[in-house]
Amino acid sequence: MAWLRTLAETYDIYSAIAGADKNNQAVLLPISHSTFNAQIEVTIDEDGNFRGAKKLDKGKDVVTIIPVTEDSASRGNGNFPHALCDKLCYIAGDYTFYTDDDKREYFDTYIKQLQDWAESEDSHPMVRAVYQYLQKGSLIQDLVAGGILEPDEEGRLTDKGKIQGLGQTGANVRFVIRGSSMPQEVWKNPDLYERYSAYYQQKTGERKLCYVSGKVEPCSEKHPSKIRNTADKAKLISGNDESGFTYRGRFVTKDQAASIGYDTSQKAHNALRWLIQKQGYTRDEAAIVCWMVNRPFPLPDIMEDSVHAFDEIDEFDMDFAGIDAYEASGADKHDTGKYFARQFVNAVNGYAEKIQFNDKVAVIALDAATTGRLSVAYYDEMGGRQYMDAILNWQQHCRWRRSVKVGKGESDRKRITCECTPSPREMALAAFGVQRTEWLEADSKLIRNTIKRLLPCITRQGIGIPTDIIRAAAQRASMPQAMKNEFLWYNDVLCVTCAMIRFNYERGSMTMEHFLEDRLNDRNVLFGRLLAVYDFMEQRAMFERDENGKVKESRTTNAKRYWNAYSSRPARTAKTIQQNLIAYEKKLSGFEQKKFEEWEQEIMTHFTVENFNNMPLSEFYLPGYYQQMEYMKKAFWKKDTAIESEEE
Repeated sequence: MAWLRTLAETYDIYSAIAGADKNNQAVLLPISHSTFNAQIEVTIDEDGNFRGAKKLDKGKDVVTIIPVTEDSASRGNGNFPHALCDKLCYIAGDYTFYTDDDKREYFDTYIKQLQDWAESEDSHPMVRAVYQYLQKGSLIQDLVAGGILEPDEEGRLTDKGKIQGLGQTGANVRFVIRGSSMPQEVWKNPDLYERYSAYYQQKTGERKLCYVSGKVEPCSEKHPSKIRNTADKAKLISGNDESGFTYRGRFVTKDQAASIGYDTSQKAHNALRWLIQKQGYTRDEAAIVCWMVNRPFPLPDIMEDSVHAFDEIDEFDMDFAGIDAYEASGADKHDTGKYFARQFVNAVNGYAEKIQFNDKVAVIALDAATTGRLSVAYYDEMGGRQYMDAILNWQQHCRWRRSVKVGKGESDRKRITCECTPSPREMALAAFGVQRTEWLEADSKLIRNTIKRLLPCITRQGIGIPTDIIRAAAQRASMPQAMKNEFLWYNDVLCVTCAMIRFNYERGSMTMEHFLEDRLNDRNVLFGRLLAVYDFMEQRAMFERDENGKVKESRTTNAKRYWNAYSSRPARTAKTIQQNLIAYEKKLSGFEQKKFEEWEQEIMTHFTVENFNNMPLSEFYLPGYYQQMEYMKKAFWKKDTAIESEEE
């Protein structure tokens, strides 16, 4: 119940902005309110006279805040009307006259409920105006006369007429009251929110012990849905399956399993819905959100890579445009990561200083158990400093040099090469993704389960990435020939896998900066380095250009073709690749032949007779391959740059 209590506390902190729509951002719903997508907007005056109506087009403006009852908020089949705005079958007294569906009982229940509110102490002029109009029973007649609804030749409404692609008989209706001043929308009136909340508090159920707050208060048996989005019917708390052994066998009644106060439930669910819409990760049928509980303060997005984790934080100032000036100053264009690293560290340190000792951070992940049920797949809460220490530990030790796009505006976006931490989803795709189009894809259930397992690695120091995920990623990285796009394999699979290996490896005493020195005689690293020499040697041989500057020959290298076999039987496969490279050595310049021979000999001197065998390689051969490849690229880049300068 800790997550419910924390969410209720969050609601209390932000309660002043409940119902406020600012800059088209997510709206924190008031208590006893929900939302629906409206298709028709009806305008009446203060005396309840019809003044006009219009159809609403699809868009964000159709989302309407509505007062609801406990039953109507979770209704399926049954006669459970909302308190004010609702479907035509509830609010139109002449619905049965225009259709073949007898809904008189629905209208009677709705109008009686609305009358009770209109005549109560917590009534409002807008409510009385709507009641005075709807009790006339002429809504559909007015909408037909205004051309909003389209009856057939016999004067009957059918679903052949569409509004927003939906049948017109099931249209949701909202109201605008035209008064002496400007027209007022009933779904945007804060005073109306408060009046209904106060009114409905008197209608709530039996007073029982709330397991969350520890107080005796009116409790709820029906809890809200629409948690991940407005169309979401899945619930976190439900006990209506009395025949499916949801609680039977352990408890006699469902309130023995969980008794939650109505007010507490409303606050917790509304806060969770708002947080997910405002700053949550919603993808692959999962919802993950991290927030500061005790005060409004933006947090880095743990579902993004370290470059973009701080995008929505105004206090985090990163000067990506300065990279261009850094390159123009004559700096190494292949090492813009140095500039970025300095900028990033300075920005992180400035941001972390604003975290207070009493700050409290919570992380929650929701998973779709079934179409009607949500589960809390992961929940954790910690101090603000503890959270930032964990995030910085993750971003410091799980980083790898790779290419990423930076810049907020589409026109400002550019690629830079820097050391950054991949996002959890990128890690899941590196381990289990396949390339069907230009991107990596994987089963959504597999992705969200993998992300769920990675969350503790981010939020808790001392927990390593599960070894089976790293092994799966290493296996994918060992099949470059299975991908059409070599850059995608190198950047989004190999580099991401190396980042995961680094995170687990750097938790020991040695660091990745000295990986080759630390593992100088490790056969896995040595075989990885040797593979890089063979691969780059053939790439350089195929690098020869024609008169137009195009590469004469472009195909998959022998190293990549035999890569999977090499990782399983390295010694035997290395000899095969070496024999296939004899013809390519002739295409290399004298300088290139000399350098490749030096690198190969240096690696071979560290092998022993016992180590040069066909035992399968561990994942450590991948960082060995990468670092040797980058070292050779940089060496030849400097040589090529010098040659180009002389020619100019």
